[in-house]
Amino acid sequence: MNRIKWVLPFLIFPLLTVSQIKTPFVSYDYESDATYLEALNSLKNQPHQKSTSIIKSIAKLSYAFKDWDTAIEYYERLLLKAPQAENYFRVAVSAARKSLEVSRFLSVPYIIKARKSVLKAHELQPKRTVFLNLLIQLYAEIPSIFGGSIIFAEKKAIELTNIDSLKGAMMQAYIFEVKNNFISSRSKYTEVFKSFKEKFPDSEQWTSTLGRDMIFDLGRVSAQYQIEPKMGIVLLDHYLKDFGFKDNYPSEWAYYYRSKIYLYMRDLKKAEASIEKALKINPDFEEGLEFLNTIALE
Repeated sequence: MNRIKWVLPFLIFPLLTVSQIKTPFVSYDYESDATYLEALNSLKNQPHQKSTSIIKSIAKLSYAFKDWDTAIEYYERLLLKAPQAENYFRVAVSAARKSLEVSRFLSVPYIIKARKSVLKAHELQPKRTVFLNLLIQLYAEIPSIFGGSIIFAEKKAIELTNIDSLKGAMMQAYIFEVKNNFISSRSKYTEVFKSFKEKFPDSEQWTSTLGRDMIFDLGRVSAQYQIEPKMGIVLLDHYLKDFGFKDNYPSEWAYYYRSKIYLYMRDLKKAEASIEKALKINPDFEEGLEFLNTIALE
């Protein structure tokens, strides 16, 4: 999942600019989706609306359409009947994503709920890497006053490394980013790219092995830290080619990061073409507009 907004986080520019790049999650205007609302109301009006199967159907539907409040409500109802790790995790994701869509003041209860829920999911299934990933991100970025702990996040990153060395190294690099230690972060990400290429020398294996979020994130890392530009292009191209409703990161940001890589490679024509595609998707994309001006100055 991507990052909580308090600390959210190219060597053409000073490395410090890495801290200024904040990749948002995809949001969805579910309130304007008549098909979703009809399906949701149909489920809520079922004669056995309190049955586990109906509650689960509503939870899954609202989660898929990024209706986070409804997802939280129904996954918490489901937990009363089925206190399973996956259901706690879904509450955590929903609450974390909702926290990014409201003001900082209103986000506090969602952040606390997200932290507590993912911790419970991890306690039930301590070796599930997807739970550990979210746990590390939340504890690394949530202020200590709300239960966050960078030390706890670092400890869990070591646990993750013992389960999956690649994902663990990614989280260790991520924690360095949160701590604004971009030199160490770049060094660790460089290790990740090197290890991954050695393990999977065929580029087709990269996209078949990695999850969608990691494909995007490695592309972002390639752009921001100027690491393995060709690999970064392959990963972002794949993300864009297969981009769909379930993806977590906006396609314009993938074009934006791809444009950065092309600029680093001194291919100004492709850099400009890529950022123009981003702006076609989102004409109000501020980072994209700024970067287009940067290319014009080259």
